[in-house]
Amino acid sequence: AAVDSPGYLPNVEALRAAQPKDLDASEIEVRLGATWIDKKYIQQFMFELLEPPVYARRSLEVNYSEFTAEWNISGKNSIPYNDINARMTYGTDCASAYKILEDTLNLRDVRIYDTVRDADGKEKRVLNSKETTLAQQKQQAIKEAFRDWIWRDPDRRRELVQLYNERFNSTRPREYDGRHLIFPGMNPEITLREHQLNAIAHDLYGGNTLLAHEVGAGKTFEMIAAAMEGKRLGLCQKSLFAVPNHLTEQWASEFLRLYPSANILVATKKDFETRNRKKFCARIATGDYDAVIIGHSQFERIPV
Repeated sequence: AAVDSPGYLPNVEALRAAQPKDLDASEIEVRLGATWIDKKYIQQFMFELLEPPVYARRSLEVNYSEFTAEWNISGKNSIPYNDINARMTYGTDCASAYKILEDTLNLRDVRIYDTVRDADGKEKRVLNSKETTLAQQKQQAIKEAFRDWIWRDPDRRRELVQLYNERFNSTRPREYDGRHLIFPGMNPEITLREHQLNAIAHDLYGGNTLLAHEVGAGKTFEMIAAAMEGKRLGLCQKSLFAVPNHLTEQWASEFLRLYPSANILVATKKDFETRNRKKFCARIATGDYDAVIIGHSQFERIPV
């Protein structure tokens, strides 16, 4: 459209500027079992690392089922027992490298069990700790070999990096700007910082929000201001804050410090005694409060 209508050029440039920057291979962590990697690369890795006999390669095949979300290496039992790579370098007497690779692809820690008989003569499986430790060391060696191998070939690296960016690095999270917000009723002596304004905008416009700020960043004021603005804008009737039990009074104090005229309901231990609980829940439901503040243990006692 921009070719035919130059007026769209600013839009095109804005879209280009907003696109996520492509990651390079050094910024992408790949592990065995990642389903976005084509099975042909896993098979290529298996052949190059384990060097199976030529006659065995015809039956060895790596497959992935989207229905069961499982990897499978068919023909793994065709490898001779005396194969050095399969039984010593990357495997053990109890677990061949192909079985260990299959477990690794399925994100399972390899475990070796012995079958023994109990006092009643019944068979049961018992973990062989020594053999399991040895097999897991081989599993770790295979993982490290894959990390060294995956980006080594330039063509393979180019194709996988492009695929990763197209599939997983094509969406840019929305950025929120709260500089336009006004806060009627807020204490004029308190000025919120830029990151707090943006967090409030995120809460108001973005729906479910996680405020993953560090301690002391001002999350309490962010939540209080978002609740008050949400009610003022008609986005909610009242907000309920479930906080650690020992912080209910502190939260109430902070709420009134930020909004001195706010109408809040703060739960006490007496409110959630058996004889008072139903009455207090009715006050929560019917009262025209700006916010309700209760402790975690009290919140758990409210029937749903």
